[in-house]
Amino acid sequence: MRRYLFVMAQEGYPWGGSEPLWSSAAEHLARRGDVVRVSAKDWGEPVPQIEYLRAAGCEIFYRHDRYRLPSFISRQVQRIFPPPKYLDAHVRTVGAGADLVVVSQGCNFDGLEWMEAVRSAGFRYAVISQGAAEQWWPVDDTAERLRASHESASATYFVSQANLDMSRRQFGSPLNNAKVVRNPFNVRYDTQPPWPSEFSNGLSLACIARLDVSHKGQDLLLQVLSLPRWRERKIRVSLVGKGPHERGLRRIAEQQKLTNVEFEGFSNNIEEVWSRHNAFVLASRYEGMPLALVEAMLCGRPGIVTDVAGHRELVRDGVNGFLAKAPTIELLDEAMNRAWESRARLKGMGCTAAKDARQFVSRDPGGDFARELAGVVGDSWETVR
Repeated sequence: MRRYLFVMAQEGYPWGGSEPLWSSAAEHLARRGDVVRVSAKDWGEPVPQIEYLRAAGCEIFYRHDRYRLPSFISRQVQRIFPPPKYLDAHVRTVGAGADLVVVSQGCNFDGLEWMEAVRSAGFRYAVISQGAAEQWWPVDDTAERLRASHESASATYFVSQANLDMSRRQFGSPLNNAKVVRNPFNVRYDTQPPWPSEFSNGLSLACIARLDVSHKGQDLLLQVLSLPRWRERKIRVSLVGKGPHERGLRRIAEQQKLTNVEFEGFSNNIEEVWSRHNAFVLASRYEGMPLALVEAMLCGRPGIVTDVAGHRELVRDGVNGFLAKAPTIELLDEAMNRAWESRARLKGMGCTAAKDARQFVSRDPGGDFARELAGVVGDSWETVR
């Protein structure tokens, strides 16, 4: 029996695309009989996905948000317990006896203080980086801390080769202990949703992503749809997801009088979404390797995506999808126009996408990662009980 602590360093929202990898591995390890603890931010109410881990056998530790206390209380607390000391105390208490601490980041730097706390406590640790962005280049002092923290880890994991390469440049380190891993997905591995027939001779696109324009670039998509030629075409675009910029995006759609854009909200049934759409569109400004792209391709749908992070590692331009060379209105328009002109080929391209996706990702990435972590502590994997 081994002991693991998973630290969810992403504190921007209760759950996101950066969480399925670590949580799936945690579940596999707990069901195998290992002791698994999870440290996550306290949002004032239980997070369903984390409570699911409790039901699977994980011990859950919700930590208080030291930054959202009333200002006068926060000043007093931080005077007595500065943030680094708070993290140190939390890690030493919750991680007591851990064979491995896994720090999961939404990007490639937001877990820095946690890495330093784990390192200071003397624990063996591994790091997951789900994203990286050129516009968030660390200043020299921070880059040196990141380099030291990643190099001191037993292993550091990235979800795309592009993000690993960028992190090597940003940290100034070869990151010889780094590996590229795959994220889990939310569709059946062998799924084959029917090709939609209701929108024949047109284009029915789904943008499945958190409504966060700084990341996912839905504002660019709406501006492309405002161009004259797209107003004249038979096209429908569904924005599937929730997020902090929903009202702003709705205002843009209203101001531009876009009648072909639908806000569908969050969906738990991705396969059903793809039974109504024939291509995926995502205008990301930065990425890791989005689950939604992998899911779309597993469902036999080509992607129209910006050439950022790991997209090029999965999308072959003009073969199984379309790459916009950069997240700009002009270049997204050009890629979408090529998809429009190729709409008679989209079903065949989707078949190619499905084959490519199954060569890219295994049936159980979470189980693969759990076995990887067990190997870090020198454990031989046994069948999950």
